[in-house]
Amino acid sequence: MTIMEAVVPKGERIVVAVDGPAGAGKGAVCRSAAARFGLSYLETGALYRAVGLIATRTGLTGTLELARIAATMPFAYRALGAGCYAAFLGEEEVTLALRAEEVGQAASRVAALSEVRAALLGFQRRYGAGTDLILDGRDVGTQVWPDADLKIFLTASLEERARRRALELQERGEAVNLTELIARMAERDARDAGRAHAPMAAAPGAVVVDTTAMTLAESCQAVIDRIARLMRRS
Repeated sequence: MTIMEAVVPKGERIVVAVDGPAGAGKGAVCRSAAARFGLSYLETGALYRAVGLIATRTGLTGTLELARIAATMPFAYRALGAGCYAAFLGEEEVTLALRAEEVGQAASRVAALSEVRAALLGFQRRYGAGTDLILDGRDVGTQVWPDADLKIFLTASLEERARRRALELQERGEAVNLTELIARMAERDARDAGRAHAPMAAAPGAVVVDTTAMTLAESCQAVIDRIARLMRRS
């Protein structure tokens, strides 16, 4: 895939780009907004996690090998109902497998490779087949959809994000060391923000929404209100 092949025109559809670090609430907020407004939804991080999962399973680490995986993997992100989505590799549902900490760390490493990012760019631009769309990730507003109609940078303090992640893991029956979790998240934040290719950052013109002191419902409403204003103008 060439860069020119990856740059698919936006057309008339409405695109909302939501970026931010892990644990800020991007996924839940975007799924809520997608259900509220009937938008197609893509968690772009799931694409990188899928590459990371395959790399973890196969032991492949070479840049060209990982780019080839990104270009050819049978990944699909399917809506199961209002606000409910599942990730698939072929016919295998990998939704929970993609959330493993080891896979997340692998995803962050492969996401630093420009060859992998180029291989996945076209998929992200084509996703939704012309429908109005909301995407969450770390470089959606800066790299994937710089022409998005609305750009949001959703964030929260490191401690709060780690607390949320710890609760999520505990609900799945996993043991959690909060101190170690904070250290791993801080390391990932630094890697995502400091990588040479498409670092995580608020896009020019993005609305910054800090959810540290917000409930999930309040976070969802803050984004829904902004999308509603966009819809009224369109």
